[in-house]
Amino acid sequence: MKPLTGMCESCMMPFAKDPKGANREHEKYCSYCYANGALTYPGTDVNEFKKGMYAGMVAHGSNKFMAHIYTFLAGFAPRWKKI
Repeated sequence: MKPLTGMCESCMMPFAKDPKGANREHEKYCSYCYANGALTYPGTDVNEFKKGMYAGMVAHGSNKFMAHIYTFLAGFAPRWKKI
């Protein structure tokens, strides 16, 4: 079983807020960032990732201001520090 503590290494969403919870596919990534055996955004451009993240959050009903803040914070995730 995958832990519900910690956060996604791509978008920094807390695992406790992941809709799939411990049933997500990868232990380091949330179900939005990793699905069907691969990263949903396999690219290396953090700005393109953040655009998609923002659009996805707003499409799912998130407040635009909060989506902007979370999108900004995603740039500090471990996945993007390696690039």
